[in-house]
Amino acid sequence: MQNRMRRLAALLLGSLGLLGAAATPQAPQAPPQDAGAQWDKVFSSKDAHWKSDANAFLAWTIERIDREKLLPSKRALDLAMGDGRNALLLAEKGFTVTGIDVSEVALEKARAKAKEKGLALDAKKQDLFAFDYGKEEWDLISIVYFNPALGLAAKLKDAVKPGGLIVIEGQGSEHQGGGPPPATRFKPNELLRTFSDWRILHYEDGRFESDWNPGPPTHVVRLLARKPAAAPK
Repeated sequence: MQNRMRRLAALLLGSLGLLGAAATPQAPQAPPQDAGAQWDKVFSSKDAHWKSDANAFLAWTIERIDREKLLPSKRALDLAMGDGRNALLLAEKGFTVTGIDVSEVALEKARAKAKEKGLALDAKKQDLFAFDYGKEEWDLISIVYFNPALGLAAKLKDAVKPGGLIVIEGQGSEHQGGGPPPATRFKPNELLRTFSDWRILHYEDGRFESDWNPGPPTHVVRLLARKPAAAPK
């Protein structure tokens, strides 16, 4: 059973590309209509293929935000939230958090964990390619192992408030094995080009343990970028 679920998860991660641009960002690729049901199977499995702890780079980012007082307010959006490991960390650190995902099973797990911890979490079932991200709505957007989000880069950049942040971690182009389709794996300096009009606060491109199907180090790319502050009137 465990091997079968591993194969199912690997297949879904490869075919749907739901894990997080060059001068021209990746074109958005909407998931198949049954993506929610397929991901429900993954999140219903007792054999998890992802780290249960919050993403270490996001945790480091939050520490830096607090230490350097990077944000005057804390309204955060977590894309492809899954069962809430990163959204709940944000909530624990004082953010007002909205998390979106296509799997109702994952969302229910996230809501249950939030209730258990006494944390507020707005968990929404949404098609991430159709969701209205708004304009200058969010102080921080976290994109952790949802690589296809790069195809939505223009919308996501518009959705961040002036002076706000985007934090990204995902698999790079040299990653081998299961995970996002090769077309969505971050190419060398792709994130730097995509956010060249923002201030790059941190960038890593190297071999690290992935949060999804963790094991031997693989190609992982990380970015923390800050939107330019609004020009004084």
